[in-house]
Amino acid sequence: MKRHVPLLTSMVFAAATTLAQAQAPAPKPAPEPKTTTHSDSSTTKSATADQDFAKKVAAGGMAEVELAKLAQQKASSEEVKSLAMRLETDHMKANDGLKALASKKGWDLPTSPTPDQQAKKDKLEKLSGTAFDKQYVDLMVANHRTNISAFERQASKGTDADLKTWASSTLPTLETHLDMATKVQKSLGASSSSKYSDKSKSAPANPTK
Repeated sequence: MKRHVPLLTSMVFAAATTLAQAQAPAPKPAPEPKTTTHSDSSTTKSATADQDFAKKVAAGGMAEVELAKLAQQKASSEEVKSLAMRLETDHMKANDGLKALASKKGWDLPTSPTPDQQAKKDKLEKLSGTAFDKQYVDLMVANHRTNISAFERQASKGTDADLKTWASSTLPTLETHLDMATKVQKSLGASSSSKYSDKSKSAPANPTK
């Protein structure tokens, strides 16, 4: 009888081992690498579009202020000087609002106009009298028509709620500027040969581009 004890012990040990293995939890599968979904990609693109709009408007706003100051110095028409004074005041206010918004969100905005905007200013500086008046006002009419379209798009399709609100609140001011500039343009006699024609509405939101 004693002869069977080792064999019986081995059988019991094997059975216990098999039972323990059956009860052990199965190993968890390795987590799949996180991939960027289409939704994430769309959100990133929208956020980039919001910041691009803010950057273009910031550069253009500074250009508007510089041109307005130039017009107050060089314009021969009191109507043009009055228009420039209003544009300077309103664009400085809008610029400050945009800077505050960008600072809150950590966005970097340009600190000066673009080279193209500076080139336009340089060309205007070489003009005087009626020639300056017409070119400046033609530019303001074209710029504001382009900008109104861009601001309308941002106000309706932008993804950043604060920027959409800012664009919406700024639109009435731009529309007033366009109305004022158009009236001055008519009083001066629109320059049909002006290179600042407003026919191209596909240009980016850039007040002097």
